[in-house]
Amino acid sequence: MIFISDRKVLTEREEWKPAGSSEITLKKTSKKIFVEQVRLLYVNSMVPIVVSVVIGAALCWSQWSYVNTTALIVWFALFLTISVVRICLLFRFGQEKAEPGYESMKRWHDRFLIGTYAVAVLWGSVSFFLFPDGQSHQMVLFLILVGMAGGAVSSLCSSLPAVSGFLSLMLIPLVFKMVTLGSGNTMFLGVLILLFWVVTLSGAFKINANIRENIQLRLQSIEREKVIKVNEERYRHIISNAPLGIFQFDNEGAIVDCNDAFVKIIGSSMEKLIGLHMPATLKERGMLGAVNDSLTTGDGYFEGDYSSVTSNKTSFVRVFLKAIRSSDQVIIGGVGIVEDLTEKKLSEQQIQYHTTYDSLTGLPNRRLLLDHLRNEMSRARRYDHYGALLFIDLDNFKTVNDSLGHWVGDELLKLVSDRITGSIRQEDSAARMGGDEFIIILTELDEDLERAADKAREIAEEISYCISCPCKIEGQEMCVTPSIGVSLFPKPGISSDDILKQADTAMYRAKAAGRNEIRFFLPSMQQAADEQLRLYIEIRKALDNDEFAVYYQPQVDIAGRITGAEALLRWHHPERGLIPPDDFLPVAEETGIMWDIGRWVLRSACRHIKIWADAGQLGESHIISVNISSKEFVSSDFVETVMSILDETGARPDHLGIELTESSFISTGKDIVEKITTLQQLGVKFSVDDFGTGYSSLSYLKSLPLNTLKIDRSFVSDIRDAGNDIVLVDTIIMMAQNLGLEIIAEGVETEQELLYLSTRGCFVYQGYYFSKPVPVTDFSRMLEAKNCNTAG
Repeated sequence: MIFISDRKVLTEREEWKPAGSSEITLKKTSKKIFVEQVRLLYVNSMVPIVVSVVIGAALCWSQWSYVNTTALIVWFALFLTISVVRICLLFRFGQEKAEPGYESMKRWHDRFLIGTYAVAVLWGSVSFFLFPDGQSHQMVLFLILVGMAGGAVSSLCSSLPAVSGFLSLMLIPLVFKMVTLGSGNTMFLGVLILLFWVVTLSGAFKINANIRENIQLRLQSIEREKVIKVNEERYRHIISNAPLGIFQFDNEGAIVDCNDAFVKIIGSSMEKLIGLHMPATLKERGMLGAVNDSLTTGDGYFEGDYSSVTSNKTSFVRVFLKAIRSSDQVIIGGVGIVEDLTEKKLSEQQIQYHTTYDSLTGLPNRRLLLDHLRNEMSRARRYDHYGALLFIDLDNFKTVNDSLGHWVGDELLKLVSDRITGSIRQEDSAARMGGDEFIIILTELDEDLERAADKAREIAEEISYCISCPCKIEGQEMCVTPSIGVSLFPKPGISSDDILKQADTAMYRAKAAGRNEIRFFLPSMQQAADEQLRLYIEIRKALDNDEFAVYYQPQVDIAGRITGAEALLRWHHPERGLIPPDDFLPVAEETGIMWDIGRWVLRSACRHIKIWADAGQLGESHIISVNISSKEFVSSDFVETVMSILDETGARPDHLGIELTESSFISTGKDIVEKITTLQQLGVKFSVDDFGTGYSSLSYLKSLPLNTLKIDRSFVSDIRDAGNDIVLVDTIIMMAQNLGLEIIAEGVETEQELLYLSTRGCFVYQGYYFSKPVPVTDFSRMLEAKNCNTAG
């Protein structure tokens, strides 16, 4: 007997998975088909089983008088028992709650085959044990068996093992029985039954193949539906969550679908937008043209401000439109992608604003100012009138920043900005150059140069008055004054940049005149500015070419013994010879190069201290003093710089003295005590230079940890005249003694000055009476001799 398994690999005709599917995928598909085949066995078997029981009973009834009744009873009892078990199996299968898997279905299939084969064996046994003698009764049996075989095909053909096994176990015994009877008719019937078995089995094979194919198609349809559903969900997810607005329209331009982003950009609702006929409704010509282009040529584009027809919202958008075509390339609609550029446009406007306006005050900045100045100069030439440019710089603004903080400084700048804009005419304009510098452009002052200059001065004086009015910021009352430089325009051959430079030069001349001043630009100022620039370049070259030298002026006691010296800077110019400090140090201060010069002097002095100390020429109390400007002292890294130079040169800190002017103590802020204390802990000494010439205050002398006070030469020189300054000298000496400070008198040039100072308690002196400043080699010889010769 032949039993054929349907657990086979799919044939080429049966494969429905897309090309490139793996062997694993095919196996999974085959398993799914098997599971469905088993399910069909159980679903389709209830009625055939019940019918077979009825037919079995009919068989027993028809053969009751012609066959051994005991055999009939036993056969039917077995048949009924097996049928009941099979029915129970069907019920158990139907009660499975979870969807059975492949392995579970294999077990259910095996159970079904056992029941089917058992029934088939009973039907097959009829041909041997219940076969009647009469020909008519044999024909009845023959018809029952053949009918049962034919009927089994419809219910069992979903499983080849079930149908082939059932047919074989039932009909093959009958063929043997007919052949063994030996007559020609029975043998002929046996052949017919055999042919029937072959034909029926072949039909069952084809039905099984059709069933498998139908199952495959159904599974394929289910999978495709799943894929379509997933794709639809993915598409809807992408469309719904896309940051861009997306809408779809038909071939007449009516919107058929859109996402939430599009609704948000338009500022409308889904109900109002779906069905909107764009060609008949849109008012924006650019957008309407883009829609028409997409429906005619296939592509449309729009960028600009769009006002929604379903709401009052206006947005700056960029829209891309693309036609949707059918298989025959006919436009059946289109899709649009909308990008909201409103925030981007605002950002660009803000960037543009910040490139042309000052973020703190809201005034135009240098870039916009120069454009405006060029335009105003062109108008002044065209209409033959004069204008003016005012360059304003706030006096001592850095002191406010350092002492009260940058926040107060910013608030002061905003206040000054408001005062400036409030005091100029409507046709004039103001700008902030940066820092504490402001520019004002005055237009159409007058056709006459002198009258234009008078009007410019009047406006400048009014602005100066407004700025100088006292104000209160964060509870701190303050008063700030401006220095103003003025340059009139137009001038032949003078550009806007030149006018700006001229006003800047005039402003610096106003500062030099004592601050809170107004100065007009004169040609001589430009010459001075050019000279200053040339001197700055030469100073920079002097640093690089070692043209500077440190001279030392001894400090001596009443007996002429050297107690220390002051390091003084000299410039040996290769063409102009020795240049005194007063000729170049102010330029160095203004241009910011003083910090580099100061470090060079400090480093040179420390190297000399190291050399003299190693040679045993410096006593324990000898101090070599170096002048430090307020700008150097206010630097945040001043202490670190001094410590670094001491470490680099190896100089002993207790031989180094630092001289500061009174202005340094007033303008350097609150950390002055910390700076002095830090360096004093190393051994560095601090002294007040030119005491009495600045804003003398007993309070800062008491609060600062100073070592020495130096009497300015201007007071010493007046000793000869016996004027009021003698009282000041006495007062300074007495004050220093009461505070425990050492006293050094500068500028001692006569014996009269020396005697007077010594009688008042000042015992250390510096001046031409003892020695002028000398080169390092000469001072080394003085240290070796431990005294210096008087000038007599």
